[in-house]
Amino acid sequence: MKKQFLTLILTCICVTVTFAQVSQSTGDLRAQATTCGDLDALFTQSGNSLHNLMYADVNASSSGTMVSAQRIKGSPFLVDNFQKSNIYVNNQLLGSFYSRFNAYSQEIEIKKTNLEEEQYKALVKDENIRVVFDDKELQYASFIDEDGTITQDYLITKLSGPNYNLYQRYIVKYVEGKEAANSMVNAIPARFSNATEYYLKDLNSNLVSYIPTKKSKLLNLFSSDQKMQVAALIKKKGLNLKKESSLVQILTFANTLNTVDLASQGK
Repeated sequence: MKKQFLTLILTCICVTVTFAQVSQSTGDLRAQATTCGDLDALFTQSGNSLHNLMYADVNASSSGTMVSAQRIKGSPFLVDNFQKSNIYVNNQLLGSFYSRFNAYSQEIEIKKTNLEEEQYKALVKDENIRVVFDDKELQYASFIDEDGTITQDYLITKLSGPNYNLYQRYIVKYVEGKEAANSMVNAIPARFSNATEYYLKDLNSNLVSYIPTKKSKLLNLFSSDQKMQVAALIKKKGLNLKKESSLVQILTFANTLNTVDLASQGK
């Protein structure tokens, strides 16, 4: 009996350790998350250690000058507060948590409750895991960035359709401050700066590509029989390709186009 009990304990420990590995498959994630009732398996490190590591990295890049988190202007978060969210693995609901996106460290920070004293943890990065809030949805993804490099980060879903999806990438970078050279000049505080990029997913190829703001380059993201239709829409509406609302209009329209029908119309 003692031997069986010891075996059970060791099994639970092994399952928990296995979950700390980000490289494991999502199928194993869901199966093992229910073993021993250990939903902590979806988390990596404790929030405090991640938080400290993040600011240690920031301070290391600031010419050796330590900067307290309170003195850094701006925020590394998409939304500062933890918000209620549902986590899905392979489109199956795993549970409800309080979450927020740390864009600087590229981590989803998770808590089981919204209590201030509870330490947050980081969600395992896996492309089959979705975090759904009331007003947004985030998913870790591979994509081709502006430089043509395949990279990974969390993307925010802005539009889903039968042919194309639109995503936003929220980027936060740390900018070092500058001390005042003399009493006549004000010091420039360290800060977090943010920027946004937009990405298109072609559901036929499953390729996620950076959306350029130049019209000719944007049109190259569409099939040859759709380019003229999309170009006509941009001209007619006077759309600004730097605005999210314009990109939503373009992809909403593109999702209504039937490639086969357009090809036949051109004959």
